[in-house]
Amino acid sequence: MDLRPSLDPAPTDRHEVVREGVPSPMPADLYKTVFEASFGLSLVADGEGRIRALSDAAADLFPSRRVALGSQVQEAPWWAEPDRVAESVRLARGGLLDRFLAPIRRDGVESTLLVDVQSVDGPDGELWFLLEARDVTTLLASEAHLQDAHMALDRERAQLRAVLDATPDAIASVDAEGRVLVVNQSARDLGLDADEALFLGEPVLERGTWGAYWRRALSGETVRTRVRRAASDVRPAEWLDLAFAPVRVGGEVRGAVVAVVDVTSRIHAEEIEGAVEAGLVGTFVLDAHGHLVRSTAVLRALFGRPGARSAEDLADGLLDPEVARAAFRDVLAAPGRTLDLRVRLADNPASLWIRGTSIPSEDGSRLVGVAYDTTPIQDADAAERWADLVDAGGWGGQGTTAETVDIGVLAAPPDPAILAARLDALRRTGLLGAEPSESFEELTRLVSASLGVPVSLVSLVDEDRQVFAGRTGTDLTETPLSHSFCQHVANERRPMVVDDARTAPRLADNPAVGAMDVIAYLGVPVAAPDGHVIGALCAIDHTPHAWTEDDLRLLSSLAEAVTAEVAAHQADPSSDS
Repeated sequence: MDLRPSLDPAPTDRHEVVREGVPSPMPADLYKTVFEASFGLSLVADGEGRIRALSDAAADLFPSRRVALGSQVQEAPWWAEPDRVAESVRLARGGLLDRFLAPIRRDGVESTLLVDVQSVDGPDGELWFLLEARDVTTLLASEAHLQDAHMALDRERAQLRAVLDATPDAIASVDAEGRVLVVNQSARDLGLDADEALFLGEPVLERGTWGAYWRRALSGETVRTRVRRAASDVRPAEWLDLAFAPVRVGGEVRGAVVAVVDVTSRIHAEEIEGAVEAGLVGTFVLDAHGHLVRSTAVLRALFGRPGARSAEDLADGLLDPEVARAAFRDVLAAPGRTLDLRVRLADNPASLWIRGTSIPSEDGSRLVGVAYDTTPIQDADAAERWADLVDAGGWGGQGTTAETVDIGVLAAPPDPAILAARLDALRRTGLLGAEPSESFEELTRLVSASLGVPVSLVSLVDEDRQVFAGRTGTDLTETPLSHSFCQHVANERRPMVVDDARTAPRLADNPAVGAMDVIAYLGVPVAAPDGHVIGALCAIDHTPHAWTEDDLRLLSSLAEAVTAEVAAHQADPSSDS
């Protein structure tokens, strides 16, 4: 290998290594090429094996035992096995590259060098040798440490995976580009539809409704919603609560995560409770032959068969009687089996849920069960309230302008029945009289920071006052209803946009304008779990403020988070969050 390159010769004194006052008699261009390409711990020997040059690292390997230029390579004090070094020089003289491990001991510490010896073209066509060494002890120790760190990381990752897979809620995350990073076992078992399915590495941002939620989370929003997935051949109908949230690192959004909670059982419990309150629950007992041993008048009325005497008679009133008959027969075939069947009536749109368990009896088994009408329990009024909020209240990321309160027309008194229902929903939340919540406070701080306003509130509108469950920019905890703008949001279930209250006929005389300096106001609805609007999330400015559609959309998204916190508080009244 010719190491005499076409480099511009440099001054000799730049490339000579001087040891004990003796300069290295080695051509500057060869020295420069060899040592600038070396790993640092290097030496050059001539064809007789005499050391002609040393790198600083090689010379300083044993500072107290200097190597004299002109001495033989194998005579250097470093080598524990000098014969092996001499053999390597002999092989290099024959044109072979040799590599070997050389143990050394310095300062009482043993280490190992990995040594390469090869022939190079010296001056005037002479055959010289280049020896390069690396301390692999430190390298191997570093590698072992790195492997230990990787093993520890793998253990942590495995533990995290075990926790995620043991979590009953479905959890998945995506990176900043919307590609799936994590999918836990619950998410895989959920059996998501093709439009919602999550696979590692796959993009999700263009996948229907869920893609829109992912995009909002990656833009920094938190999105909470509830969806109902219809029954299929492989799964029953179910309700899912979805929470999409941004993942921030150093203040920047680096990805997003979704948690999906199956709340079906809770919804079913609410249905049963509603059915009991409405008197729409009937009980029955069937003997082993399917005869009604005991039944209530409510049960027979639910099926539309007042004279029913058997399971066959009850099934006659259903849209698909054979499905019910087969289910009854299967449960009665052996004690311990359960019945969990939703059916529809043949002559009206009512939906019944039939549940029961077979128990041992003298003649085989009996089916003890209950049936209830789920149609009214689904609360059409509540569904309409939620639809109204989503469609016209600025929620749901619709991208359209929300219908807003008309501030130029004086408000009519609220309907007494609707007001009573709203106040009842507010009291059920348990928020009245509670200490301000840190989660609500955090959301109001986010409103003020995002919209650049001095005051923001989570206002709960009671019968004669408004109570602030969260506040930024004021020490007030409540005001009389006479000072409330939020009452209009709650009563009309719409956002209210006020650029300058002093010019609005509906608001100019409100005492809050003068006493509290409420000049500009933007408020959006906050709802209870049953869909009643119980207050508002609002932004307040002390000077005129031209609110934009983006401002309204942002505040509406944050109001969804407030509504989710209301629901969480009602589910757990002892919660601080």
